[in-house]
Amino acid sequence: MANNPVSEGAEPISWLDRLVTNAMSWFALTVAIVVVPGLTYWQVSNVHEIGYVNTNQLDADLRFDVVEAMALSAVVGLLAYGGVYLYFRRTGIRASLEEVFRGLNRYTFVLLAVPLLTAAMSRGIENSHPLFTLTLLMGATVIITLFLYRLRAHKAPLENGEPKVIHWAFVFGAFAFYAGMMSYLAVLDHRNIGTHIFDLGIYDNIFWNTAFDDFLGCSYCKMEKHVSAHFDPIIWIFSWVYRLRPQAETLLFIQSIWLATTVFPVFLIAQRTLKQPRLAAIMTWAVTFYPALHGVNMFDFHSLTMAVPTVVWVIYFIDSKSKVRLWLMLGLLLATREDMSLLACFLGAYAVLRRRYVTGVAMVLVSMSYLAFVKLMIMPDPGLLMSEKDTYGYAYFFKEMIPHQDEGVAGFVVSLTTNPTYAMQVVTHEDRVFFLLLLFQPLLFLPLLAGKKRFMMIYGFLFLGLATRRYVYNLHFQYSSVMFPILLASTPAGALAVARSGLPRLIGLDRRRVPHVLMTAVLISTALVSVKYGAMVPNDHFRAGWNRLSRKLDTERYEYLQELVAQIPDDAVVCATSSLGPHVSARDTSRKWPACKESTYALLMTGNFKKKDKNRLKRQIRQGRLTLIEEGHKIGLYARDPDQGSRRPSKSKPTPGKKPKGKVEGKGRDGSEPPEDEESEGGETGEEAENPHHLSPEEIDAREREENEEE
Repeated sequence: MANNPVSEGAEPISWLDRLVTNAMSWFALTVAIVVVPGLTYWQVSNVHEIGYVNTNQLDADLRFDVVEAMALSAVVGLLAYGGVYLYFRRTGIRASLEEVFRGLNRYTFVLLAVPLLTAAMSRGIENSHPLFTLTLLMGATVIITLFLYRLRAHKAPLENGEPKVIHWAFVFGAFAFYAGMMSYLAVLDHRNIGTHIFDLGIYDNIFWNTAFDDFLGCSYCKMEKHVSAHFDPIIWIFSWVYRLRPQAETLLFIQSIWLATTVFPVFLIAQRTLKQPRLAAIMTWAVTFYPALHGVNMFDFHSLTMAVPTVVWVIYFIDSKSKVRLWLMLGLLLATREDMSLLACFLGAYAVLRRRYVTGVAMVLVSMSYLAFVKLMIMPDPGLLMSEKDTYGYAYFFKEMIPHQDEGVAGFVVSLTTNPTYAMQVVTHEDRVFFLLLLFQPLLFLPLLAGKKRFMMIYGFLFLGLATRRYVYNLHFQYSSVMFPILLASTPAGALAVARSGLPRLIGLDRRRVPHVLMTAVLISTALVSVKYGAMVPNDHFRAGWNRLSRKLDTERYEYLQELVAQIPDDAVVCATSSLGPHVSARDTSRKWPACKESTYALLMTGNFKKKDKNRLKRQIRQGRLTLIEEGHKIGLYARDPDQGSRRPSKSKPTPGKKPKGKVEGKGRDGSEPPEDEESEGGETGEEAENPHHLSPEEIDAREREENEEE
């Protein structure tokens, strides 16, 4: 019989067979859902044992307690499901057991996100299992987003429209939230002595000198000018704000507030792309949670980070076919730092791809002409990576790609073209892959689907992907600023590309709702990743540069430090250890211990001095070069006489027939005390100590690590 589903000779399918057949499709999912409340309850009520989800180390009795809680939860949950089924039967709703269970599972499945979040929130898992943590967060994001999509399944899709007051209120709310939160954390870190001469002290000194008629002057730098490292006239622009309160904390406020303005061009780009202001407003809040933005914000101050909102503005003005505003913003980008000319060339090429041929070509020509002018006429070294004696070289950033550092950029190009497999090895380094995941996963990898905007990412991929100095591909330093602004600007275009593809139909989604789904998912994803890798919520991963971010102010120590600083005359030359330097760098001349030549005061974090510095300090006190004024909280203020001990002692001749003795710690080869001039020149104690760019990458990394641990 044609209507008989059972073939001749075949036995009828029993209810048990049907149950087994459908187990994987609905019953197994039901069981997984109903055990979650019991598991969650046990974990919440035994929060001190929550670490077991990371280590699996739990007492045998407690393990059985977990099983009992899950079993009890399963029984209660299945009874609840059965109760709904019986209720439908009594009210005359004709639905099978399978249909009822499937219907309930469509919404209760969101409970499956709970164990994923519980595991991800286990303390320390973000460091011990970073890739697994990101996987857990991605799984939770997908589950929560699908749940929200189903909740809105019966509502009409959002209509296209123009931004209203309520939307701008959300945008300004995101701006105020980010600026306030990050300003607070940055200043807190500074007051807890968490900032350093490299680089907050350097930029504070540059701003001070620039604000008071010494353009880009810097007593910490070679040639007493920052052009020995970078040319960043944007400092002059912001120095007018700095004049209102000339100190390092002002720079931290400026940086946080300026980075917060990124939400405005992101909102305009999202609105122009998606035509739905609610989704654009959602995207701005995703920006505030973005971990990479937190990373560049919380590492002291850098001119490079000032490019973040500017890059997004340039992209918006390219897309909106603006002219005057585009060139004004491009000028601001070029003024940020000389190497931003290279990034601007890729932005110009994007303009060409957008069929703004004249504008795009002009952007490239102006950017390259500006770079050539700065290198040939303003900076002392015309090389792109620089190698002159009086400048800072950056070839060591690409040490593995430039095995012979005297080759400079040419060596990089030769390695890339003649040995591309090695370049792939560099790019796929585990730490770098994790770094790139932290850039892309919060945005659900949507920028990779953003069409022509992907071209602008090439510069960032080359710089961040092929640099071998480990701080470059680290979220807690400033270098990711060349990449993530483009990712933020490209996310809405990626969402629109998904909506227009065949994927929504393939997985059964309403194409009109896809942008809303994806923007919601981006917000959820950035928030979850931020909890484990951002600055706003305490976690074990985030660092403010080299050091862990302390969230409680040591008020007594900070007030004592302020009392010591108040005793130093404004026109004095001060020498300070790295973490104290930013508290006295707002003056004409500041130095970094131990290169204290010409200093009249020394502010030292003496409590954590290692043997070498302890001996140096004792020697200078004994020679009369340093006189203790006051000491407490492991901080000492000393008056310094630069003339004491400056006479070079005569060297005794070795006795005939005897070998000269080896160099004694803190003494000359003949055992005499070194004079001031010797201590301020060469090796650990001279210009190299003040300017670590002279050292090899390994020495730089070791020094930075030691300073972090020591201070």
